[in-house]
Amino acid sequence: MEDVIKSLHEQNILHPVIIILGCREDISQVFLTVEGHALPITMGVVSAVDRLLKVHFILNMEYAVQCKHILHFLQRSVIEVADDMPLSRGAADLLVYLRNKKRQN
Repeated sequence: MEDVIKSLHEQNILHPVIIILGCREDISQVFLTVEGHALPITMGVVSAVDRLLKVHFILNMEYAVQCKHILHFLQRSVIEVADDMPLSRGAADLLVYLRNKKRQN
């Protein structure tokens, strides 16, 4: 884990990052890095994504450019926090579809 944290620091990656150890079929550990510290997440990947979004929201941080659109979509669709940033046309259509499915169930 120390090597991963060191690599993030060397690449000047300052935004929170989810680190997953293991393979797709057998995830052994999940961490959320915040300012060079690895915080263990014991409730799985979904919980890590939830906490990643909440860390950004609580600290009033912008999403990293590499994952901005997907995290913004998850912010709108999963935790239902709206802001001024517009969704792409495809993401907006998907959000409408998901909300309609939710109402039907």
